[in-house]
Amino acid sequence: MINNMMTLPGNMDLATATDLAPTTIAESLLDNRSRLENRLKSQLEKPIDEVDNQEIRRLIASLLADFANNDSQLSDNTLKALFVNWAIFEQWCSERDIISLPASSQNFIQFLSDKKSQVKMNTLSQYRWAVNKIHLAAGLPSPSHTQKAIDVVTGIRKKKALSSELITQAQPFREVHCDAILGLWKYENNPLISRNLAILVVAYESMLRESELARIEISHLTYHADGRATLLVPFTKSRKSGEPDIVMLSRQCVEVITKYLNLDVNNSVYLFKKMRRNGKLTPQNNAISRYTIDRVFKQAYDCLSLNRPELLQGISLWSGHSARVGACQDLLSAGYSTLEVQQAGRWSSGQMVFQYGRNILAKESAMAKARWNK
Repeated sequence: MINNMMTLPGNMDLATATDLAPTTIAESLLDNRSRLENRLKSQLEKPIDEVDNQEIRRLIASLLADFANNDSQLSDNTLKALFVNWAIFEQWCSERDIISLPASSQNFIQFLSDKKSQVKMNTLSQYRWAVNKIHLAAGLPSPSHTQKAIDVVTGIRKKKALSSELITQAQPFREVHCDAILGLWKYENNPLISRNLAILVVAYESMLRESELARIEISHLTYHADGRATLLVPFTKSRKSGEPDIVMLSRQCVEVITKYLNLDVNNSVYLFKKMRRNGKLTPQNNAISRYTIDRVFKQAYDCLSLNRPELLQGISLWSGHSARVGACQDLLSAGYSTLEVQQAGRWSSGQMVFQYGRNILAKESAMAKARWNK
């Protein structure tokens, strides 16, 4: 996939870009990539008038090819984001006739300075991540890791915070919304509406991210005698070791899934089948996209806007991440600890729990409790 998005000089690979035969005993103990990285480092440390520029280009091409051939640790969505953000930096460099790879720290700092007034801090962080990732993939020092670059980023973040630029998050899709949609859609026999209802309920109960939700397979469900089911989650953003997570689904959720699967749907291995917008089946058996999930949440929002507008006061349009935010807030409101909510949402730290539930947690602060009756 990376090869389709990234042009490597001369279409080189590890075997042909440069001679990889070890030249020392120490090199013979290393893997091919480590040898390439050491040789590139050796070239970069030479005096400028002694550098073999052609050899540097070959080594960089080889390291990028190695990255392209070993990209399984990155999801498709992460790869797309990587190259979209890298392309923005490349274009900026091209417009100024500046070399993008390797980039100097000075040029990268100027890039941030030019972009800081045009985009939010989250977007700047994405640019920085992409430039760093591509440089490391090419075996090059990252221009974003110098102390000056770090200080500049810290300064930009502080100024944006002082100017009241807040980190935005998805609007919460909470249990009250889930119950309302259930009441409106559960008697529908249209396969598309039944599928969409199943997406919403599973998204809320599982707290899965969009990409994880889309990849659920029917074989991942295990039904139990009491009417509940467990959902196997092989991989998540924070867990890629192959040790799966297990999510418990309620009887209500199982009923919604069962009704949907009993309708006329295709034989895809995935739980959520691809369908045309008119509800007709499609022969495509691959997983639905994150954009499909976003459309489902938009449809639910539009439906409640017409039928239960009182439930949407202060809430703007939902996205595929809204159920994760709403479920987090509901669990905190119910009195579960931040650690319990962190475990339910499979976050590696409590940071996102605090971010998603900051308004609710504010009510639980010592001062809020002490002054509650004032």
